[in-house]
Amino acid sequence: MMGKRRAFRPLIALGCCAALLAVGPVLSLAEGPAKAPQADRVRYPLPASAIDKPFRFADEPIPLQRPDVHYRILCHMNFLLMDARGVLTEWLSEKARYAWIFEELFAKEGLPKDLVLLAPVIASLNASPSPRGASAGWWALTSPCTAAEGVDMTQDSWHDDRLDLELSTRCFATRLKNIRKELGDQGWLMSVTAYVTSVKTVQDLRARWGTSVFWDLPLPDLAEDIVARWIALALIDANRQEYGLRFTPPPPLTFDQVSGLLLAKDLPVGEIAKFTGTPPREILGLNPKIKVSQPIFPARVGGKPFPHAVAAPKGKGQALVDNLTKQGYLAPPAKP
Repeated sequence: MMGKRRAFRPLIALGCCAALLAVGPVLSLAEGPAKAPQADRVRYPLPASAIDKPFRFADEPIPLQRPDVHYRILCHMNFLLMDARGVLTEWLSEKARYAWIFEELFAKEGLPKDLVLLAPVIASLNASPSPRGASAGWWALTSPCTAAEGVDMTQDSWHDDRLDLELSTRCFATRLKNIRKELGDQGWLMSVTAYVTSVKTVQDLRARWGTSVFWDLPLPDLAEDIVARWIALALIDANRQEYGLRFTPPPPLTFDQVSGLLLAKDLPVGEIAKFTGTPPREILGLNPKIKVSQPIFPARVGGKPFPHAVAAPKGKGQALVDNLTKQGYLAPPAKP
């Protein structure tokens, strides 16, 4: 539900942290570097508030006192603050618009609100190189949920429910909860890892390495980067002033949702724009599931009447309904 057709600007930089140690036969003692490392090698430290006391994230303790964990998150924090600062600001601005919607849906599903900031990270890093398996939407869904999963979604010539804000978030929540259950309630970090790889990948890794501790498990680069960057982004968001991020966030996204519309004839997006006095671009932004190549709400799908939900600018919902009625777009009520 954005003015732009893509939810978040891509930011793909896998494996941005170099390995610290090499493991092999010990042939001689390591004497250390010839001189101390430069003091400015890491410009931005982790916030003291997260280190001086136990830090919890996504309902799990994060052992920031462990040097390897500290470094993994520190690396991504500095990447975001230095190499990707412009995109970082955009991400946090978008979060200000959508956070309340995500939080409401996650609260209903029993998921931690920290998952809100996973959306930009997972959407930008989980880009599939294969068009056939390409992901879409805030939660990088490779396929729509089905009625059997509890969220009935479809994808066809005129729309893609993976781009619908509410449906895609409910789909993501459902799949993540199912993954966590299948893994034996190993925590949300492990569940996110399985979401971006697969349950089998995580099960195989745990069996191979003999551990279920997330931070001890050697992970694929994609999962490693997504989880570490997600935590780094949350730490930055909670400490914006400390990191010099001073900007005025946009107001939260609000709109009128007109649901249960049964149409007598196909409704072009251009007509919605005219009826509400709104640019077509804005209508498409509020209804991102509608494809630009075929911008209509069809009266019938598969030969049957199809109930639509149309998002209109705040305060314009009633004007839309009035004009749809006046122009003969609404189907007559079904006879009892």
